[in-house]
Amino acid sequence: MFVLQEIRKDLESGLPVLLYDFDGREEEVDMVFYGGSVTWKTVQTLRKEAGGLICYATGKREAELLGLPFQTEIMRSIPSLSRLVKRPVYGDEPAFSLWVNHRKTRTGISDEDRALTISSLHRVVETLKSDVEEARETFYQDFYTPGHVPILVSRGLEKRKGHTEMSVKLMEAVGLEKSVVLAEMLGDGRSMGKEEAKRFAKHNGFHFLEGIQVIKVISP
Repeated sequence: MFVLQEIRKDLESGLPVLLYDFDGREEEVDMVFYGGSVTWKTVQTLRKEAGGLICYATGKREAELLGLPFQTEIMRSIPSLSRLVKRPVYGDEPAFSLWVNHRKTRTGISDEDRALTISSLHRVVETLKSDVEEARETFYQDFYTPGHVPILVSRGLEKRKGHTEMSVKLMEAVGLEKSVVLAEMLGDGRSMGKEEAKRFAKHNGFHFLEGIQVIKVISP
């Protein structure tokens, strides 16, 4: 069993947790960092050590306050493209919303540029607690789309038990903002297996969490 206080300490200090979903689902492991501790070195670590798509994720309420739709909703609203909206093999609709860059980025893809976009998104989410209008204005002034950082939105653990939902709920459980950056861990030719990811976590001193543990300790 994991200790939430220890996880919070690691996340605030800029260390990741490794999060496996479930046997029979994606069966994948994501490397997850807290959005409030992101630097360009975080992005470099995700790029080199994880290897999957680097995404920013937040909660459903936060997205609603900012007016962020799911990508599936956008595509369904375009008749000529709506046929492309299909469920993945694991059954759940994706958590993707918009892809953005901060307006002060150069190309948007470098470690520094993506770190700027991600840390700025975190500050927007943080501002929502005290001033929704200021947060919305900052978001629409300081970002543009399309960009190089996909925003994922939690659909809630009661509706979807993916890495987005579990990581956002984990942040809430440890008392941090619903703000994470994550990427799938890749192996040779395919996703990194659970046992290999466990060895990686042990070697580096990272917490390894399984979805079944997360659900048990932090119920929806």
